[in-house]
Amino acid sequence: MYRNKNINIIILLLCCLLLAFIVHVLTHVRIYVVYSTGIGPILVIGLIIGLIVLLYFKG
Repeated sequence: MYRNKNINIIILLLCCLLLAFIVHVLTHVRIYVVYSTGIGPILVIGLIIGLIVLLYFKG
């Protein structure tokens, strides 16, 4: 059975992404305010997802 060599790094990055989402939601979302975000968190999340995809297909 084929096993990806980078699975540990991918799991670590997914955990970091989940933690970033949780922190961002807890610090920025208010119940009475429409959700809005800046370009910074979007770039960080995009870079992490891109790295996960790169490692998955490279492995």
